[in-house]
Amino acid sequence: MSTTPDRRTASSSPFLLKLASLDGFTPLYGREAEQAVLLRMMNRLAVGHPGVTVIHGAPGSGRSRLLRRGMAFARAAGVQVLTALGTAPSSPAPYSFVRQLRPSRSPAGGAALAGEPSAEDSVPGLATAHRPTLVALDDIQWADPESVQVIAGLLRRLASAPLGVLLTVTSAQGEFPDACAGLLDQVAASPDNRGLLLEPGPLGVPEFHAMCTASGLPVPPASDDAWWEGVSHLTGGSPWVMLRSMDKLRRDPALVSAVGLRSALSQEIEAANRDRATESAARLAAGPLALLRALVICRGLLPVERVAALVKLDEADVPFSIRTLRVEGLIGAGDPPRVRMTGCTAGLLAGLAGDERKRLHVQAARWAAHRDADEETLAGLLLNTVPLGDPWVPSLLRRTARTLLARGRHTEAVELLERALREPLNPAERAEVLLEAAESYTMTAPEAADRRIAELLSGAQARPHVRAAAADLLLSRCEPQAMLPVPYGACDAEPTELLGVEARNRPTDAPRPGPPTAPGAKPPARREPDSPVRSTVLAEQAWRQTAWGHDAAAVREICREALRAPLDEALFPRFTACCALSVADAHDAARDALDVALAEAGRRHSPALVMWGRLLRAQLNLQAGAPDTAAHDLAACRSLAPAEVWDPTRLTLLRSLEIRLLVARERYAEANRLAHEELKPGAEESGAWTHLLYARAQLYLCQGRPRKALAEAEECGRRMAARGWANPGLVAWRSLAALAHLGCGGHDRAAELFAEESRLAGRWGTDSALAWTDLRRGLGSPAPQAARLTEQALRRLGSTPASRRFVQTVVAREAAGARCGARADTASKESGKQGGGTPMGP
Repeated sequence: MSTTPDRRTASSSPFLLKLASLDGFTPLYGREAEQAVLLRMMNRLAVGHPGVTVIHGAPGSGRSRLLRRGMAFARAAGVQVLTALGTAPSSPAPYSFVRQLRPSRSPAGGAALAGEPSAEDSVPGLATAHRPTLVALDDIQWADPESVQVIAGLLRRLASAPLGVLLTVTSAQGEFPDACAGLLDQVAASPDNRGLLLEPGPLGVPEFHAMCTASGLPVPPASDDAWWEGVSHLTGGSPWVMLRSMDKLRRDPALVSAVGLRSALSQEIEAANRDRATESAARLAAGPLALLRALVICRGLLPVERVAALVKLDEADVPFSIRTLRVEGLIGAGDPPRVRMTGCTAGLLAGLAGDERKRLHVQAARWAAHRDADEETLAGLLLNTVPLGDPWVPSLLRRTARTLLARGRHTEAVELLERALREPLNPAERAEVLLEAAESYTMTAPEAADRRIAELLSGAQARPHVRAAAADLLLSRCEPQAMLPVPYGACDAEPTELLGVEARNRPTDAPRPGPPTAPGAKPPARREPDSPVRSTVLAEQAWRQTAWGHDAAAVREICREALRAPLDEALFPRFTACCALSVADAHDAARDALDVALAEAGRRHSPALVMWGRLLRAQLNLQAGAPDTAAHDLAACRSLAPAEVWDPTRLTLLRSLEIRLLVARERYAEANRLAHEELKPGAEESGAWTHLLYARAQLYLCQGRPRKALAEAEECGRRMAARGWANPGLVAWRSLAALAHLGCGGHDRAAELFAEESRLAGRWGTDSALAWTDLRRGLGSPAPQAARLTEQALRRLGSTPASRRFVQTVVAREAAGARCGARADTASKESGKQGGGTPMGP
């Protein structure tokens, strides 16, 4: 027996291409070696040398197309061709397959003669025929047993006549259907190397690229390896799947235009795989079909003997059923065998009664649990079961949901937690699952998170740590300003009020009569240590005093008092205290406390809090003059969830920080793209919008566009004033606007803004706020004053060289942009005077 020819040594022949075009067939991509073998066989048959070739492989591998190509070669060589096609009836009639053997109709100029004898007369005499004849048998696995015996007898007498046999059969990894396995063994044992087995392998990227290019579809170039590797993976290397998908797309070009070629082709490939799996399953006998459905349900969690027992399949029938499914390409090798086309399970389970399906799911889940099966796969199986009432079910679902949540797969985690809620749970356990579901929903569906939190807080059985975590989620779901304040009075409100629109949208830092704490005031008297709202009240007081810009020293003391609260309380107030500490120049203490809070948020498996904490940490590091560390924090934020599921406030703050980082690195083109990227509805109402305005103003000024910078900075100032934020330590918009005024020629207004910010920074009393003001003021002042202010600002920035260099570099770029804008404005005015026009004011 010969083996499959080496594809590397086979070369395409112009003669083959000519024959293909004359016979009306499309090219066979990637099958040059197989075609060369068939051509050699037909040339030998034409001069009287018998032979037999079996083309075998998985459904969709192109066996029938190769058979037709072999028939075309035979006709061109003057060989008579007899054909028969196997089908899959429930009970084939005896000899029905071989009765099809009649001379096939040849194209004009072919060698077949009219008046050939009927198949009944010709089949017994084939072994003694004197004219070269090819018997082409397609899908021999569906031939009736009597026909198989006739063909076996024909093969035994093959040497006595110029007869060739070309047949196709389904196979998988050297295994053949039982109905024709003996026939294939006979071919393999043919003397004088007359028997040949050809197995067309899966096509690769070059073949698929050639097929798509010839179809006229707007495919990407061959150099796009990722795109073509994805196509090859989806099709499994099947030419039938690819040809069918391309044919559908050619007939429906609107689909390509609507969703793009990649999505449209993926949809059609999935549809082709589903159809192929459904058609293959429809041909199965009752035993293999029942085993296939059980394998689909069990997801590889149980050994095949257990799976067979689920559907009451006799032990003696298991090997036959497994071989049948494997040969049909429906399952792979191994124990337990895996279903190959996992996206086709709905079609494979169609027709299975609902009660039987429920029974199979429940029994499979319980057996898999006793075998310590893979938990993620078992959790997927539990999604399709009725509530079991077993204590291990909610535990497993929750563990798997936490694993998925850590990978950023929030939607899948939510599905598992919702399934856990269908199990009978005690009130305390139900509250914990509700909290975990709310955590997952916070990342993808905030309104659903609100409903689960409201359900949790309406019960009385939740443990204290669960209620504290729910309060954190509530606070993060309220409309926090960019600096993460605690909503005023949140701790005394009812859950339904906290979840209402008014509670989410009211400005929490709107001005109230009188400052929250007078300058120099001491922190409030210590509450009882077990007061659950103490840290929240202290954090809110620290934030309100920070926003007003009164006495940084007092704010630092209040924050330290708030951070002494136990870690098992709500974490969101700690975030607020860390933010206020950083604005008050206690950067190291703020970052240390924030790292502790972040670790606790991670221990609680709370991605919503981790995301807020990482975002805040990036802001603190940027405020402390550590842009590289801030960039690392922002990258960690993005890894937690895709930006499209972020709420408007978080996304707006993220964009503002990214723009400021890009400006610090002089990557103005990327920053400009982000600055003009459209944000979600509701972003402009958030406190984070002020930070985005400031970042835009800084970008435009560094680009030498002071007028645009001035508009953004002044809008930032108006929004801060509306919220009662006067502290330049939060956003130093006045000195930035003053530099922009200098670039536009507004020296008097610039002096007013510099003076106002200096006064407010002095009232707040931190070196960083005064340093930014003095540095910007110095770079916009005459030489003697500029040197004094710059030296004073650098002294205030401390002894950390990196921080000093960061601030000095950014402000120098701002000032350079303002001077560039001033020169451009002067040139424009001079040009207007020379042309007789009226100069425009700032």
